[in-house]
Amino acid sequence: MKKHLMTCFLLLSVFGIVAVFPLTHAYSMELIFACEDKQDFPNNMGNTEQILTENPGMAIEAVRILEEKLDVKILIKRFPWKRCLDQLEKGNLDGAFLASFKEERKQYGKFPEKDGNIDPSRRFTTTTYTLYKLKGSDVGFDGTNFINITGKVGAPAGYSIVDDLKKKGLNIDESPSTMNDFLKMIKGRLQAVAALELTGDYYLKGDNELNQKIEKVTPAIVNKPYYFMISHQFYGKNPELAEKIFDTIAVIREDPEFQKKLGNYIK
Repeated sequence: MKKHLMTCFLLLSVFGIVAVFPLTHAYSMELIFACEDKQDFPNNMGNTEQILTENPGMAIEAVRILEEKLDVKILIKRFPWKRCLDQLEKGNLDGAFLASFKEERKQYGKFPEKDGNIDPSRRFTTTTYTLYKLKGSDVGFDGTNFINITGKVGAPAGYSIVDDLKKKGLNIDESPSTMNDFLKMIKGRLQAVAALELTGDYYLKGDNELNQKIEKVTPAIVNKPYYFMISHQFYGKNPELAEKIFDTIAVIREDPEFQKKLGNYIK
């Protein structure tokens, strides 16, 4: 009897251990992706080689959702962008993000395509810079030239739009945030504000005073889609999975629950 009880106890103990320490999930495949080690708001956050534990970036959060949807494990590394492309070309990475399309970049890896052409419908995001002005202002933009801008224009410090606007001859006042710029414009210290459209629109929707006093100028200053890339080596061995990655990124992009995460990045 004692032996029988001991055997039952050991069996229960084993099952108890299994219950407390579940078996590690076996993913169908493990992949390595890379992104730039410089902050790209709101896609990749932090100037670091590490992935931030809190609010790591919308693109990184998309990768985590991608893992769940396709039952794969994706290790994310962060390098200078040129190194990301170099490692992708050599096949040391399975994917890299985020890249705008340039014909010469096709040597490094695969972009999503349809009928042999780049497929914007499977982009991850579109980086759009837009001009904002006070309602009633005669400031404008015709798609090529800025109209009636004689004063300062606010723009986010360190962003590519700053140099673009300076080349157009505008007097740029660099600022740490678009909200700062909007408040300066309301006080008459700026004539216009150039901002990431998703950021500017978010502020206008969330603040009644801003919405009443500020409006967006159309067309956009610049509009550029950004993509996930897949290495030629990985695509050659796993074309179906690669296409699923491209397809799923587009699905994630449009998911309302995913889009709500943007609020965590725009303060």
